[in-house]
Amino acid sequence: MAAPKISRAEFEFLARRAGLSLTDAQKLELYGAYAHLEALIEALQAPLDPAAEPATIFAADRSA
Repeated sequence: MAAPKISRAEFEFLARRAGLSLTDAQKLELYGAYAHLEALIEALQAPLDPAAEPATIFAADRSA
């Protein structure tokens, strides 16, 4: 996994602003995991084809 797109200082600012009281080891570990979070955010913001929506392919059983 690539390094996070934000700097370590920016990450520490965000952690402080969120009210997190972390040890240096915790900050380092979370900063390393932040790249995964950035990837998830990008995936969620990517436009989806309408066919990707499961509700468009659901066929209710009307025989009951």
